[in-house]
Amino acid sequence: MARILVVAPYEGLKDLFLEVASGLKKDVHIEVGDLYKGLSIAKELENEGYDVIISRGATAHLLRKHCSLPVVEVKITGYDILRTLTLLRGYSGKIGLMSYFNTIQGADVIGTLLEMNLSFFPINEENEIEIGIKKALKEDVQVIIGDVITTSVATSFGLNAILIASGREAVEDSIYEAEQIDFYTKNEKVNREFFESVIKGYPEGLVGIDSHGDIQMLNDKAEKFLGLKESEIKGQKLIKVIPQLYREDLFRSNLELTETICILGGEQYVLRRLPLKRQGNMLGDILILEETKEVQRIESRIRRSLFTHSAQPKMHFNNLVAINEEMKRQISAANELSKTNTRILIYGEPGTGKQSLAQAIHNESAQKDFPFVFLNCEAYSEQQLEKEIFGFEGAEQKQGVFEAAHNGTLFIDAIGQLPLSIQAKLINVLTENKVTRINGTHAIPVNVRIISANSFNLNSKLETGQFREDLFHLINGATLLIPPLRNRPEDMSELVLWFIASFNARLGKQIVGVRPEVMNQLKKAKWPGNIQQLKNIIERMCMETTGSFIEKNDVGKILDELFLKNDNSDLTSSLININNKTLGELEKEIINQVMEEEGFNQSRAAKRLGINRSTLWRKIKEETKNNE
Repeated sequence: MARILVVAPYEGLKDLFLEVASGLKKDVHIEVGDLYKGLSIAKELENEGYDVIISRGATAHLLRKHCSLPVVEVKITGYDILRTLTLLRGYSGKIGLMSYFNTIQGADVIGTLLEMNLSFFPINEENEIEIGIKKALKEDVQVIIGDVITTSVATSFGLNAILIASGREAVEDSIYEAEQIDFYTKNEKVNREFFESVIKGYPEGLVGIDSHGDIQMLNDKAEKFLGLKESEIKGQKLIKVIPQLYREDLFRSNLELTETICILGGEQYVLRRLPLKRQGNMLGDILILEETKEVQRIESRIRRSLFTHSAQPKMHFNNLVAINEEMKRQISAANELSKTNTRILIYGEPGTGKQSLAQAIHNESAQKDFPFVFLNCEAYSEQQLEKEIFGFEGAEQKQGVFEAAHNGTLFIDAIGQLPLSIQAKLINVLTENKVTRINGTHAIPVNVRIISANSFNLNSKLETGQFREDLFHLINGATLLIPPLRNRPEDMSELVLWFIASFNARLGKQIVGVRPEVMNQLKKAKWPGNIQQLKNIIERMCMETTGSFIEKNDVGKILDELFLKNDNSDLTSSLININNKTLGELEKEIINQVMEEEGFNQSRAAKRLGINRSTLWRKIKEETKNNE
């Protein structure tokens, strides 16, 4: 049985390989790494007894160039393209396909069958991707479909992108192809080792030269006779390095095999010349001191390339779903505000996407090449929050968020939770554009664009004196109001589509849509947690779905929980199923359930869970990071 190393460019492909390999009972080891990270992994493991490497797309091309093991590519099949295009069927924006030509070949036929207008951007090398993306932007393409590297580059340019996830058929085919290659490779290896053994034990020495007279090969016996190593003289002219072997009478002869006597180290040798010809063309000669022949393999080596990636805000206006007219107006207003330095206050219920809108504003602003720093005022105690904002001096020094966001954007979420004592200090920073660290002695100039957000209108806190009016006017140069998801039913289908596409790649699924009866139920829900709650629900549905569509039979229990009223009579049906779940998975479900029951209010949820707000916020951020 072949020992197969899989270098999966994305996590979902690893999961699919695990499932398929388990079913086929194959010896497969899987690592996750894209491009040079994948190459680094392959170079580390290629001498660990593996027979074949399997990878996909640009990563497979890279491994094939630089690894000594045979590389099998997981081919993107027509079924994979069909599933991806079916997911986008009915999408009104312009769609572009970008990948290697052999990957997207035939997609135009599929697009025609689905009555979809597709634009194609074939590439031959990795360095052509950025050029293709810029061309797509000029052609007003809204969505790029492709492999891991093309979708990654597309996302960095603000385009929506969907990965063509490999299906079970392609994974199975790649494993069978790897086994075939392993079979023939091992047969070839047996034959090669046989001839190499013959060469090593052959009593005559061989020196091979090319048609230019450059030395190309010495066998063991020849090295012994000449007192030279092949590595020392390979590529050099025979007449210069070993003039004793260059006999004019030998090389002028037209005979197929001629011989003469030569002296090496005081000893006489019979020197024979065997011209090498192929289809009448002269390839070179074999000089025989003791008859033998040696073929040596050359391994190519490269050094690991380390790539570092800076954490940048990912959202662009093009990524925001807005069919709803009110949402369109808010995004349009945000787009206009991004061209100014106006301080913005965003209102929106928990989970509506306030941070996503702030990121989009940043990425279209003059600050886009500088930091985007996020601060959640609910996540810290008053003392911790003061340190986070202003930084501190002492035995341990730390810069605050204003220093970290210098020349960039500072997004302050849940600003309504700021204690009055900190509000007074914040006013000074915003008016003077200088910040003084706690225990510090001098003011540090800062240039920061402020975007604030809150889940409720601040007027009530202004009336009760819990929020300073002068601070309110400083942060409220312009106001944006994100409507709750329950008021945006027309956006639901497209949001679900993008969530499915994301979870397909991560979970190794090939889901292409949601049945109408399920979608109708989703549109009727109240969604107190808005888009974040919807994302959590779709993730659970994708995990439960085994077919190409999210069916009511598969997700009925999830729908029931969604509409469950939080009263004692329904308590037993809301209990969490602990079967076959890790402690981490149970913790995640408990947090999600409590957050939903508390209307995604972090303060109330933290109190029920018996943890402080900063711990709850950290766990939510960890989950969000794992889902990206």
